[in-house]
Amino acid sequence: MAQYRLEEQKKILGILMVLLAVSSLGFAVLGFLRGPELPFDLEGEQRIELELTRPMVPDVDSLARFWQDNGYALLQREQDYQVQTSGTTSLAWIQGQETLLVVPEQYDRILSQTIFRLSEFLLEEGWMIQLEAADHGYTLGVWSDLPQLGQKVLAYEWQIDLLNPKNYDYYYGGWISVLGEPFDPESYVRRTPQSPLLAVIIDDWGYANSAVQPMLAYPLPLTMAILPQIELSEMASERLSRAGHEVILHQPMEALDLSLDLGPGGIRLGMTSEEVEAQLKENLASLPFAVGVNNHMGSLVTADYETMTHVLEVIGELGLFFVDSRTTTESVVREVAVELGVPFGVNNLFIDNESDVDKIKGQLRAGLDLAQRQGHAVVIGHVRSATADALWEMIPEFLATNVRLVPISRLLHKE
Repeated sequence: MAQYRLEEQKKILGILMVLLAVSSLGFAVLGFLRGPELPFDLEGEQRIELELTRPMVPDVDSLARFWQDNGYALLQREQDYQVQTSGTTSLAWIQGQETLLVVPEQYDRILSQTIFRLSEFLLEEGWMIQLEAADHGYTLGVWSDLPQLGQKVLAYEWQIDLLNPKNYDYYYGGWISVLGEPFDPESYVRRTPQSPLLAVIIDDWGYANSAVQPMLAYPLPLTMAILPQIELSEMASERLSRAGHEVILHQPMEALDLSLDLGPGGIRLGMTSEEVEAQLKENLASLPFAVGVNNHMGSLVTADYETMTHVLEVIGELGLFFVDSRTTTESVVREVAVELGVPFGVNNLFIDNESDVDKIKGQLRAGLDLAQRQGHAVVIGHVRSATADALWEMIPEFLATNVRLVPISRLLHKE
């Protein structure tokens, strides 16, 4: 009983200390808000009068149309105006500022070339300009005469951003900056019908073909699955990662049709755990930017519990994830991954079983619809010209929907 009373006394003492601290803080805050008695009269404050002027600027609305005339969609346009002063006179002027977000309508539109064309036009019109490279575009300003000041001033400035996988989240993902770090205020509803996500995986990278450049230049985030130990694999990994796309290993695995050629680096049924480990590590060594793995073919291996256990044990030890392409309905990937605690993803839909642009667009729309209904979806295509064309033509629909494109690493499961 004595111990109980002692504990009660401690609690009471603690509460009193907290109340005292809060009360002291309250008085301090109240004193701060009321402030000390000022020993001087504010009514005698000095007033400064400024002469405000607006320098000449180009026709900014026609310059906004310039982008549409040169093959870009103008996604966002924000204008702002600030008052600038010289610091030595009572003259002030209005400086215009504008932020433009643009996206090319075709992959072969080069932002630097378009910026130089715009700069050339302004120079021909007699404007003095300044041009600086920025993280995702350019800053372009025009200087204008201010006769009252006897010099030129920066009259209008454009911040021109090119939409790309690196800044897509900033403009379309709902992210905001908090203390310099990205913060997602809608994180609690991500992967739900209220905030749906779609991951698009593109398989079979490593070979040269006409779809490489359009895919590489794609302005929305994709996940690129690269075949190992092929001449262009390492270069593709570096270039795709630099462009902002996520890179994973497209691991060849034995299929039910034993006549199919796996290519180098394949995993076959019956390999020992040591052989699987050595093969996976050798393949990943050729793709330094890979953050995960998915299967190339593999309808035989992904249905085999023992072999997939060997595979996922290695992937888990390396801190990677595995995406089941679902080349067979007999897959045991989910079962083994849950048992081992390895993060995994699952393909919902192949989009280009037929190399027809309209049909691929139809499959992409089906992926969007699935994401809207269940909150998330994963689709897989291949490095093919028809697939690249379909993806580019779908950009307006992707940007108009409430579905956000994400790398596959954002759509992983653990159970």
